[in-house]
Amino acid sequence: MTPRWKFHLSGYPCLDLANTVSWRRSARPIERLEGYGSVIEWARHSGVLTGAEARAAEREIRQRPAIAARMLTRARALREALYRIFGGLASESPPDPTDVALLDGELHDAMRHLRLIRTRSGHVLAWPPGVGLLARPLWTAARSAADLLIAGNVDRLKLCPSADCGWVFLDTTKSGTRRWCAMWACGSRAKARRYYARRRSRRTSFHRGEEHAAITTGRPPKRVAK
Repeated sequence: MTPRWKFHLSGYPCLDLANTVSWRRSARPIERLEGYGSVIEWARHSGVLTGAEARAAEREIRQRPAIAARMLTRARALREALYRIFGGLASESPPDPTDVALLDGELHDAMRHLRLIRTRSGHVLAWPPGVGLLARPLWTAARSAADLLIAGNVDRLKLCPSADCGWVFLDTTKSGTRRWCAMWACGSRAKARRYYARRRSRRTSFHRGEEHAAITTGRPPKRVAK
């Protein structure tokens, strides 16, 4: 049985949304937002929506499929703009004004729905429960993107160097030496490739040594059991 895909969560919703295409640089990238239900699943998985809110959003998708289809187009457009903005910054390229304008439009929509809500610890700016369930994932990603751009630590943005990955991430390590999008993904694959490359190198060196011995001594090389 194929294990169910789990969205990668970094604590930065804008980057997590940008990374909802797997193996983006490969010949066969995998689209993880197959329908708007996938966007809602991402929102539930990342804590943007509660379980009850996600179920209510899924009911709304079934009842209003045309709106859900438009929201999916909007979500993918925002995702690609976010990827180009932050992927470009990771490569020290300034964002395209068109992408910034798209983000700004989504941010405006998000901010006009915010309200002062009283909690046990005080007042917070948040979206009222049950409001904008279909749009909430986009609102959250847009607000997250604005916070990241304003924070001024975009110099820590990096692109995964794996030839077929290209995920964008924020290096929060003290040393600033994080290389891979995630060790369980491209990091593990790179370690495995280095391990097998060392084994092949040692095996090649061994055979060359045996061949050299055969030439100098006149004895045939030993066979290696497989």
